[in-house]
Amino acid sequence: MRYFLIDRVTHLEFNRSIRAIKSVALSEDVFADHFYGNPVMPGALQIESLAQAGTVLLEFSSGYRYKAVLALIDRAKFRVVVRPGDQLRIEMTVLSSDGGLVRTDGVIKVGEEVVTSARLTFSLQPIDDFYPPETRPLTELLYRNFLRGATVVGGPDARSDHA
Repeated sequence: MRYFLIDRVTHLEFNRSIRAIKSVALSEDVFADHFYGNPVMPGALQIESLAQAGTVLLEFSSGYRYKAVLALIDRAKFRVVVRPGDQLRIEMTVLSSDGGLVRTDGVIKVGEEVVTSARLTFSLQPIDDFYPPETRPLTELLYRNFLRGATVVGGPDARSDHA
């Protein structure tokens, strides 16, 4: 992954929802060109932060049996400009799961203000189609780091302060 667009997960409810945080920093590469003297977080990266949170939710909930592949972006709205110094509160909620497709609603807030919203649909694919078995522990380590200190609800071994 070139960009990590979530810093940590604060809450995860298996197969239902996730809340994550992203602190937007001026030192991020994208602000060198977008836009010089007037840094703005691109909408595509805001959608990617929603997608990354959704991916963590769905892959962790599946016990890493499935890779969540973004298949559809719908109803994306960018209401307020996101700038360095903003802390994004990313929230994803599962709307429905039908076979291998999972529909989610996502919002990004700064403070209490919704700055971005979108409906994302993911296709769940066998993890072996994406990662060789020897690289899977790296993905699991990354997700454990995102989840450190998070409240995890439901699932086979859910507990608070997941490590």
